[in-house]
Amino acid sequence: MYCISKCHALYSYSSIAYSTGILVSFMIGSLIFYNISSTEKLNHESSNEEEGSDAWEDILGSGSLLRQIITKGKPDTRPQRLQNCLINFECTLENGTIIEKKEKFKVQVGDYEVVQGLDLALGLMNEGEHCKLKVESRLAYGHKGLENLIPPDTNVIFDVELLSVETDDEPENLNIEQRRIKGNVKRERGNWWYSRGENQLAIQCYRRALDYLDEVEGGIQYPTSEENLEVSDAALQQLLEDRINVSNNMAAAQLKLELYDAALQSLQTVLRCQPDNVKALFRKARVYKAKNDIQAALSCLKKAEKLLPNDADIVKEILGLEKIKEKQKKSEKELARRMFNGLKSDKQMDKKRKSSLPKMLTWVTIGTTVAVGLAGLALYRFKFT
Repeated sequence: MYCISKCHALYSYSSIAYSTGILVSFMIGSLIFYNISSTEKLNHESSNEEEGSDAWEDILGSGSLLRQIITKGKPDTRPQRLQNCLINFECTLENGTIIEKKEKFKVQVGDYEVVQGLDLALGLMNEGEHCKLKVESRLAYGHKGLENLIPPDTNVIFDVELLSVETDDEPENLNIEQRRIKGNVKRERGNWWYSRGENQLAIQCYRRALDYLDEVEGGIQYPTSEENLEVSDAALQQLLEDRINVSNNMAAAQLKLELYDAALQSLQTVLRCQPDNVKALFRKARVYKAKNDIQAALSCLKKAEKLLPNDADIVKEILGLEKIKEKQKKSEKELARRMFNGLKSDKQMDKKRKSSLPKMLTWVTIGTTVAVGLAGLALYRFKFT
């Protein structure tokens, strides 16, 4: 009996040990499986981080600019405004038609040297990043499209790789030829935006052009292998010509936006250097016309007409302004006539009132006398009757 009990006890202990062993094995197996799964998950996430994600990021929150990262770049290497970015890019329509493809193309961020969507996205990319962009038409080529390549109001896709980022030289550190090249690149981009009706962007480009073409602290250095060679008069004159062209173009964009005071300031800058600049005189006349100073506008146009006789636009504008001036004269005469007639009527009324006053007093006196007489007669008859 004792042996049987002992056997039962041993069996019970064995069962417990077996069950415990199974439980421990299960727990160990679970831990191993969890570790393997976690490792695979981490490896998968790491792979995703390295190669990017299929998800599209809504950069502006409006759906007008989406980004899909293909390869992540170096952390914390985003370009700052006005830094130069070296990029590879390909622009396509949504149907895959290739519109433009460039390699090692240099772009200055924030200067609108490319369409707005690409310019905005570059400021959010890290060096070495490769991504795709879906750009809505208003941030791409807008209502005008692009010649025969992109229809109006068409969305585009960019495949972009940011190769490197570098800081641009300050204008005062550039020689005169480098400044002219930089300034004219900005001016041409401003002209492109102006031709598309994007006047605010055009003005920004023109202002950046003037940063390079205006006088800067430290003077201007002429590119030469010989040191201490002064800048030639011809080089300075060419720089001045470029600066005048930019100011004149900027005035045209400011006129479109009805920034009349700013446009007048730009035109005065031009005319101080070139008093006989016909374009500037014509645009100045338009500013004065908008400010309703017709005489000043005509003065500018008359001078422009002497410099460029029989110009159809100038003649047409002069005729239009003379009609406005004649109409204003008629209005002024009519107003003066009404004012004069009003004064005349007032004088006549005063005179009439003055002439009628003695008559009125006479009749009042007669009336009062008659009334007193009648009252006395009535009282007499009442008393003695």
